[in-house]
Amino acid sequence: MSKIAVIGSLNMDYIIETNTFPEVGETVLGSHLMMTPGGKGGNQAVAASRLGGDVSIFGSVGDDSNGSILKEIMTKEKVDISYLQELEDGVTGVAFIEVSNSNNRIIVIPGTNRMTNKSYIQSVEKCLEKFDVFIFQFETPLAVIEYLLPTLYRLGKKTIVNPAPALKLDEKLIEMITYLTPNEHEVYKVLDSNKSIDVLLRKYPEKLIVTMGASGVAYSDGKETILVPSMEIIPVDSTGAGDTFTGAFSVAIAEGKDLYNAIHFANKAAGLSIMKPGAQAGMPFREELEKFVTKEGIK
Repeated sequence: MSKIAVIGSLNMDYIIETNTFPEVGETVLGSHLMMTPGGKGGNQAVAASRLGGDVSIFGSVGDDSNGSILKEIMTKEKVDISYLQELEDGVTGVAFIEVSNSNNRIIVIPGTNRMTNKSYIQSVEKCLEKFDVFIFQFETPLAVIEYLLPTLYRLGKKTIVNPAPALKLDEKLIEMITYLTPNEHEVYKVLDSNKSIDVLLRKYPEKLIVTMGASGVAYSDGKETILVPSMEIIPVDSTGAGDTFTGAFSVAIAEGKDLYNAIHFANKAAGLSIMKPGAQAGMPFREELEKFVTKEGIK
């Protein structure tokens, strides 16, 4: 199988449940506190590894307790951490997620994720050449993608850019991306356009892949817009579904599946992930996924 490199963020998430959000200056009691691994880079690496991918993660943690925990989790999930940067006196990224009556408020402190930068990438650049499929997100500096994409494009590597949180992308960068995977809300900001999704898909055939939750995933084959349906299920927790899709899609591409079947495979994985609570906790293993995949659906 082709080797997958995930270049992205690692966070420790602190989830605080409360009956009501505090007003400014107010103190309220919380009902539950949970610590769970997160960061889009870490999430996508775990999703890909659980589905059989040969995955290495490139990112940054501090030499603090959260950094140690995240490294242990990645190792347990069979994600290679050989290239992970551990920064002395660094503070590993954290997210504080307040949840109340199905609503949430999130504060993210990037911490060492800011140091997954051009300088770090230059230090591991030669190592990257042995990988075949690359995943990027926008929780680390955009300068990394701007620096690395031209080289990957020249070498004929496959790149998957999951543009979240959404930022406008330069057209020259878009041309060098193999697969761009925004959701139905992010796509307008990423492409700096108010045109319909159908028009945008036709402009970027077999490159732009738009995820639309329960409505499915859409792309253009150059002739028509194709909608790959999502699983019809009752969701338990949609946290991490997008990261599961990206990780699963990278595995399918690494295995040589065509675009339709790669999306179909990733859709099934994302669907299974929301049947369990938690982001990484809900991500399916390959044997779970194969129970839901017919021979007709995946080639």
